[in-house]
Amino acid sequence: MTHRFPALAPLLGVLAAAIAATTLAAPAPAAASALPASARPASARPASLLPASVAFAGVPRVGALFNSAGGTLGGHYCTASVVDSPGHDLLVTAAHCAVAPGTGKARNGMVFVPGYHDGIQPYGQWSVSRVTTDVRWSRQGDPDYDVAFLTTRPGAGAGGRRVQDAVGSEAVGFGTPRTAGAVAVGYPRRTQRPVYCGNGLRARSATQLEFDCPGLPGGTSGSPLLTGVGPTGAGRGTVVGVIGGYQAGGLTDDISYSPYFGAAIAAVYRAAVLQG
Repeated sequence: MTHRFPALAPLLGVLAAAIAATTLAAPAPAAASALPASARPASARPASLLPASVAFAGVPRVGALFNSAGGTLGGHYCTASVVDSPGHDLLVTAAHCAVAPGTGKARNGMVFVPGYHDGIQPYGQWSVSRVTTDVRWSRQGDPDYDVAFLTTRPGAGAGGRRVQDAVGSEAVGFGTPRTAGAVAVGYPRRTQRPVYCGNGLRARSATQLEFDCPGLPGGTSGSPLLTGVGPTGAGRGTVVGVIGGYQAGGLTDDISYSPYFGAAIAAVYRAAVLQG
């Protein structure tokens, strides 16, 4: 078990809408703008110069995923972010945060709290009503498809608003360059404040990205890798990956991975949108 892999004990119903990616056409690629090219590939930089994560008060479009039972929140265990959708109700995270790999069983009682920090829920809660993954994750646990899109409905404190209407959304980039400056925003499981960390992305393989940044521990699975944002992840950007994939996101707190958002992940997004 890796340091980022959440416990998947409460597996009650099958919420996952697993799809065969080849049966759906991918949406038009979203443009991904890179940060200023100050971040060289991490492998080319001395370890002492690698940036470290910094705790802060968070950004509206990224939040913590909580367990819940009987309307009561438990602990937060993963990270998710709001992405563009016609229904204004969609999140992206790592599939291993939502579906037990290889079983197709989805985790019940997932609640998203955007902008969460220090026990404060500034915008309210949204419960997860549906999970969409690729069958190669839900049936086989293939790390190249460790991405899930979560459909939500308003919960406590949301005022009946859809999540995108309440906090805005990020674009999603498919088929974007594998090297760019990016910012990760995530929620370490043992703290009550999120962290941000910026560095360069690089290709680990044709299907996996690497993001080297110390201080992204358990709980940061599902964290968006954002381009086109400020140093803390502020402003609307583009999600070009999520922490997950190879080694469930990484065996150490310092080196993270993400599945590459190519045509197969674009098809999962399209399936989530079509299901409304």
